[in-house]
Amino acid sequence: MVQLINRYLTEDDIAKIARISTDGKRKNSNEDLIRILMKRGHLSVMEHAAMTFYVECPIYTARQWMRHRIGSFTEQSGRYSEMKFFQLKVDCDQLKKIEMEYEMLALFNYYDELIRDGMKKEQARQVLPLCTLTKFYWTINLRSLMNFLDLRMDPHAQRDIRENARQVFELFKKHYPTIADEWRKQHEKIHSGA
Repeated sequence: MVQLINRYLTEDDIAKIARISTDGKRKNSNEDLIRILMKRGHLSVMEHAAMTFYVECPIYTARQWMRHRIGSFTEQSGRYSEMKFFQLKVDCDQLKKIEMEYEMLALFNYYDELIRDGMKKEQARQVLPLCTLTKFYWTINLRSLMNFLDLRMDPHAQRDIRENARQVFELFKKHYPTIADEWRKQHEKIHSGA
C-alpha cells in the first residue's frame, strides 16, 4: 500500500525555478518549458520538488526500496512495535503456498509467545521472516523518484515492488502530470527498443 502524505512545489513552481537560467527570457508556457527540460535531460531543477509517501509492504520489498538512497526514510521500529504478518504473494502450487504460510505463521506464533513470556520485542523479532510487514515514510525529490520508477517499473523488477512502483507513479502523475507524461514516454521508448 502506498499513500501520498504531501508534495512540495508544483509544476508551475518548477518552471519558475527553471526560468532563472535564462533570466525569464524564454516565453514558453510552463508546460512547454517542462517538456523541453525533460526531453533535453535538464533534470536538476526537478530536485527542488519532492513527495512524501507512506508505505506498507513486506520487509523483503522494503529492502529493495531502500536501496534508493537519494531519499529519506523513517521506518517502523521492531524494537518498540509488535510486528505483523504480511500475506504471502508467491507463484507456486497451492500445496506449497499452504506449507509456506503454515511455516510463516508458526514463526509469528512463536514471536507472540516469546513476547507474552516477557522477552523484549527487540530480542523476539530475531525469529521473524522477511515476509514481516513494515511501514515507513519516504521523502524523495522528483529526479530521484524518476530513477526509482525507471528501475522498479522495469519488467525485470520483482512483481511486488513493480506493483508498488505503479502506485507511486499514479500519485506522481496526479500531481505532476506533464513531468510524469514525459517520463512515461521516455520509459516506454527505452523498453520498446526504439
